[in-house]
Amino acid sequence: MSAAPRPLVREGDPGSAASDPAPRPRIPLRALTAAVVALAVLGLPSAFAAPAAADEVLAVSAPAPVRAPAPADPTPSPSTVTVTGTGSASAAPDLAVVGMAVEVTAPTAEKALAAQHAAANALLGALRKQHVAERDVRTDSLELSAVYAEGGGAAKLTGYRAAQSFSVQVREPRRTGRVIKAAVAAAGDSVRINGVTFDLADARPLRAKAREAAHADARSKAEHYASLTGRELGRLVSLTEAESGNPRPLTVSPSAFAKQEGVPVAPGEIQDSVSVVAVYELQ
Repeated sequence: MSAAPRPLVREGDPGSAASDPAPRPRIPLRALTAAVVALAVLGLPSAFAAPAAADEVLAVSAPAPVRAPAPADPTPSPSTVTVTGTGSASAAPDLAVVGMAVEVTAPTAEKALAAQHAAANALLGALRKQHVAERDVRTDSLELSAVYAEGGGAAKLTGYRAAQSFSVQVREPRRTGRVIKAAVAAAGDSVRINGVTFDLADARPLRAKAREAAHADARSKAEHYASLTGRELGRLVSLTEAESGNPRPLTVSPSAFAKQEGVPVAPGEIQDSVSVVAVYELQ
């Protein structure tokens, strides 16, 4: 038998030694490992690293930056001055409130009530004739009580007392004496005058004037203190009104009235006072 023919090897064939690529340079293992670690830290893919599994994530976070503390406000708090201002105002009253009553004593309760009703009707009729409006007359109380006499160690019933009191507003204070005289003349000895109070129908304008005076007083004091310290007065920081009551009405005692012509009265003036606390800046 003859030997099988050998295949010819030509230049350029894959099997030819001449077609083998140039030999690759060898990289030391230590340098390769260092390169792979550096790429992993920087988050860059490496051709030498095996693909990560679907459920494995490599996260590399940079440390949070350190923030410097905020600088303190270099602006100092402004200087202030605190003062108290007081102010008052006065006005002539435009309203008189007269306390009137009718009081009757009789042997029986029925007679006492009848006499009291008659006296009250006479008093109210006199007020109408003096042009006192119905809205300006108010019943304050109505009572019926037994009257006892002390003696012999046992109280004895002597009769009954019926009384009714009224508040009567006279909107022209100068006519107060005339109204009182007419009431006394109409109801006789059963009339009682409990007193007269002069007041203002609306005290708000008087309070406003007192507030203006208190505010002006506070500012004047603050300006003075600013001048004493060589500063100028700045803006108003706060203003507080202290507790203050309503204008005090003027009360005339019942003993000031008599059953003579005119029944003289002296209305005088109503006064109101206000106190405030103000804080101002100094420039």
